[in-house]
Amino acid sequence: MKRSNLVMGNVSCNADKISKGKQAKKLFYVRSNVGGNVGRVQPFHISSKEKAYYTLKTKVGFYREELEEMQKHFNLKGVFFNIPFNKISSDFVDLDRQDKVYASLEYDVEVIKKLGVILNRLELDDLPFDNDDIAFARGLLIILNNITDCAEIVINYYLSNENLVQIKANKDEAKINKIYDHLEKFINQRKNCISDVKEQIKLLESRISRDSLLLGIKEIINFKGKVGQSVSLMDTLAITIWSLC
Repeated sequence: MKRSNLVMGNVSCNADKISKGKQAKKLFYVRSNVGGNVGRVQPFHISSKEKAYYTLKTKVGFYREELEEMQKHFNLKGVFFNIPFNKISSDFVDLDRQDKVYASLEYDVEVIKKLGVILNRLELDDLPFDNDDIAFARGLLIILNNITDCAEIVINYYLSNENLVQIKANKDEAKINKIYDHLEKFINQRKNCISDVKEQIKLLESRISRDSLLLGIKEIINFKGKVGQSVSLMDTLAITIWSLC
C-alpha cells in the first residue's frame, strides 16, 4: 500500500508581527555574590532574533526528550501483545518499525493489546497478493509507522542540532518564528491524529463480524478519511518546516 501523497499548499502562519527598523533588545544583568556583597556585572544584550532562536531550540529539545522518555519507560519485555507482524509483512519484522507502531499509540499498553486482538481476528494465513485482510492490516501498520516516522524525521533530521546551528546563522527572525509556528502545528496535529487512531482502535474491538472489522480498518487507512487526512496534513507541515530551514 502506498503512503498517502504529500500535498503542498499554503499554510497560514500566526507569527507575531516583526517590528521594522531597530532590532528590539532586552537587557540582562549577571549578578554575583562574593563575600556577602552583591555586585552587578556589565549588562549584555539579546536580540529578538536570538530570543526567537532559543525559543525554537528549547521547543525542539523538549519534544525530542518527550518522545525519548516515552520510549525509555515502555517495558516491551514485560507485556505480551501478540501482534502478528510476521504474518502481515516482512517489513515489520524489524524491531524499530514495530516500536514506531507502539510509539504512534503513545505506548498505551491497553490500546496496543486491543490492536493485537483486532489483527488476530483477521484471516492472515492466505497468500498476501490475494488477501484483503493482509492488505488492510498492512495498511494499518503503515499508517501507525508513518505517524512516528514523520515526527522523528522532523525532530532528528530537519531540526537536528546541526541544522539548528545553520538556522541560527542563516535565517532571520521572521523565518525562525515561522519554523516555530509550523512545529507547534505539527506537534498538535500529531497529538490529535494519535488520539483519533486510538479511539478508532477501541471502537474496532467491539465489532463482531470480520466484514465490519475490515470496513472499520478501511476507514482508518483511507487517505480521504479523518485519520488519512490528518496524516497527510502532518506530512505537509513536515515538508513546510523543511522548506523553511
